[in-house]
Amino acid sequence: MSIFSTNKDASSSQSNSNTATKSVNSTVNPVHSQPAQSSATYSSSSLTTISEGTTLEGQIKIEGDIKIEGLIKGSVTSKGKVIISTSGKVEGDIICSNGDIAGKVTGKLRIADVLFLKGSAVIDGDINTGKIVIESGVKFNGNCSMGNPVNPVAAPKVETPVAKTTTALNA
Repeated sequence: MSIFSTNKDASSSQSNSNTATKSVNSTVNPVHSQPAQSSATYSSSSLTTISEGTTLEGQIKIEGDIKIEGLIKGSVTSKGKVIISTSGKVEGDIICSNGDIAGKVTGKLRIADVLFLKGSAVIDGDINTGKIVIESGVKFNGNCSMGNPVNPVAAPKVETPVAKTTTALNA
């Protein structure tokens, strides 16, 4: 099973478990992946999946949609939709256009359009969204503000360390 996959790779990896290397290599840059010609259910946007049992640490920035079934320790920024399944966990902020959460999030949610919280969702942090749909059973600890414009494209700035050089002068 691959760590990253697109919808077209999901069907091929089910038929042959020995294609894990091919799946990982073909989805290193999922934004540029092309849909399979024979796939009738493939949408025009790509979907990257972080599989259950996978832990990633660091920032994730993605152009398309992402489905999280594993654990992410860091922020997730997407111009598309962020889907967190019941087994998925994010320990960090989420910034995206749309969200569909059934798992656990510890961090701030900044959703530009619509946030769906499924009954199994556990949110520990503040929410800023355009619209929100909450099913019965959701556990939410934090503040919620709606209607304020959120720009999913504006990712949080990360300070990159600058290499310092010193020059010794011989007198």
